[in-house]
Amino acid sequence: MTEMARKRRWERFVDRASGKALIVPMDHGLTFGPIPGLNRTDDVLRWLTPEVVTGVVLHKGYAERLGGVPGCGLMIHLNGALGWGDTPDVKHRVTSVEAALRLGADAVSVQTDFLPATASHNLRLVGEVVDEAHAYGVPVLAMVYDKSPVVEGALGRLRHVMRAMVELGIDVLKVTAPADLSNIPELIDGIQPHTPVLFAGGALVEEQALMELGSAVVRYGAGGMCVGRNVFQRANPRATMERLLQLLRAGMPALDFKRLASIGPAEMVR
Repeated sequence: MTEMARKRRWERFVDRASGKALIVPMDHGLTFGPIPGLNRTDDVLRWLTPEVVTGVVLHKGYAERLGGVPGCGLMIHLNGALGWGDTPDVKHRVTSVEAALRLGADAVSVQTDFLPATASHNLRLVGEVVDEAHAYGVPVLAMVYDKSPVVEGALGRLRHVMRAMVELGIDVLKVTAPADLSNIPELIDGIQPHTPVLFAGGALVEEQALMELGSAVVRYGAGGMCVGRNVFQRANPRATMERLLQLLRAGMPALDFKRLASIGPAEMVR
C-alpha cells in the first residue's frame, strides 16, 4: 500500500536527465570525528547545492546544522558506532524513522558491516527498520559491506548479502564496487532491475579512478553513486560533482576523462 509513496520519495534522489542517483553521504563524523572536509559546516555549505547533488545522507544533528539541504533528497542515517569503540562493526540504532520524518526526511539509511559475528544483528536491524519505515511510506537504503578477511568467494558472499537485503524488503542498496569493475554485471544481476544498486566512492582516490567508476555505473546500468570522501575531501568538491554528473548524463567512457575535466560549469548539461 505504501509502494507508491516510497517510489515518489526515492525519485527525489534521482537525476532526471540521467536516471541515476548522485548522493553524497556525510555521516562520517559520528564514526571518525571531525575529519578533513567535514570539520566546518561553512566549508560544506560553500559547495553543497542541488544543482550537482541529487541527495545527501546525514545523521540527524548534522542535518539540522546544514539546514536540511533544501532542493535535494534528504536521507537520515539511523545507526552508527564510534570507530575506536570495542565493536565498531556493530552499528546500533541512534534514532527512529519518526524522528527522521520530523526533520523532513525523504528516506532513511542503515549501515551493515557483515562478519559472522554481526550477521544476526544486521538481519534483525534491517528487518525492523524496513517494517517501521514502510509503515510510513519511507524508502530504506542499506549500506552493505562485506568485512570478511577471506578474499576467496567475496563476490558470491556480497551477492548473498545483497539478496538477503532484498528478501527483507530493502528499497536501495549501496555497496563497494568490485576491484575488477568488469565484475559489476555479475554482482548486480537479478537485483538492479527492481532494486537500485549504488556504488560507494570509498576512501579518497585519484579522480581518474573515481571517473572510471562513474563510467562503469553507466556502462553496466547500475543505479548511481554514493560518494562521500571522494567529494568533500577534494580541493574543489563542486567541480568533482559537476564532472561526475556530466559523465552520468552523457555516458562518457573513462578514456574521455581529460576532455571531461576541461568542461566548465557553463557548459554543463542541465
